[in-house]
Amino acid sequence: NTLGIVYSHLGRYEKAERLYIENIPIALRVLGKKNDIGLFMVSNLGWIYELQGRYDEAERQRLEALRLREGFWDDDLIWNLNTKRSLAGLYGKQKRYEEAKRLYLEILPIQRRVLGDEHWLTLWTANGLAQVHTHLGEYDEAETLLMEVLDVIKLERRKDHPDTLQAINDLGVLRREQKRYEEAESLLKQAIEGRQRELGDDHPYTLLSKNNLAVLYKVQSRYEEAEKYFLNVLNGRRLKLGDTHPDTIESLNNLIALYEAWNKPEKVQEWRAKLVQMKGVEE
Repeated sequence: NTLGIVYSHLGRYEKAERLYIENIPIALRVLGKKNDIGLFMVSNLGWIYELQGRYDEAERQRLEALRLREGFWDDDLIWNLNTKRSLAGLYGKQKRYEEAKRLYLEILPIQRRVLGDEHWLTLWTANGLAQVHTHLGEYDEAETLLMEVLDVIKLERRKDHPDTLQAINDLGVLRREQKRYEEAESLLKQAIEGRQRELGDDHPYTLLSKNNLAVLYKVQSRYEEAEKYFLNVLNGRRLKLGDTHPDTIESLNNLIALYEAWNKPEKVQEWRAKLVQMKGVEE
C-alpha cells in the first residue's frame, strides 16, 4: 500500500495500479474486509484512476470501498467521511455538481460535529462545497464558506501552504464569476506565484491556477494574454498528464473557444484538427 502511494506521487501510475490490482485480493482474503489496509488499497486504486482522468473507474473503486465498509463501522468514522468527500470531489471534476453538492452537504455537518470546524478534513470539505456553489452560480453560499476557510487557514497555516493557496485560487474564481475582475486577477496571480514556489511551474495545481487566470483574461477580451496562458497550460498538461487526459482536452477546447471569441477562424480550424487528432477519433 505504501509503495503504491510512493509510485503515485512519482507519477508512475501504471506501476502503482499493477501493484494494487495484484495485492488487493490477497489483502482482503488474508487480512479480512474489516482490516484497514485492504480497504485503503481499494480506495487508493480509485485515486490512481482519478489522477489519470479515468473517472468512471475511480468512481467504481470509491463506491466499492464504501460498500466493503458497510455494517462494520459507523458512518461518522473519519475514513468513511473522507472517502465520501473524495467521491464528491470526483463528481465535481465530472461536472456532476448537484451530486457533489448533496454529498458535501451530507458529510460537512458530521465533520463539524465529530472533528470540529478547524480540522483539515472539515476545511477541505467546506472548500470543495464552495467550489460547487460557485459552479452552480450560488455565489453568496460560496463566499460564506471560503471566508470561513480563509479565516481559519490564515491563523494556522503559512501563506504558501497548499490549503491556503487552494482557498485563494477558489476565491479568485468566485470573484471572476462575480465580475469583480481586478480582485480576481490579484488573487489568481497570488495563487500562481505561491504554487510555483511550493510545487513548481508545471505542477497540475499550478497549471490549474494559470488556466483560471487565462479564462479571466478571455472574458475581459484580453485575448493575447489569455492565449499565452492557455498555450502554457496546454503544453504543461500534455507533458504531465498526456494528450488524452480530460484536463488536456479541456485546454484544447479552451483554446478553440478563445479563437472563436477572437474571430480567428483559421486558428479555430487548426486547433479543432489537433483536438480530433489527440482524441484519436475522426470527425
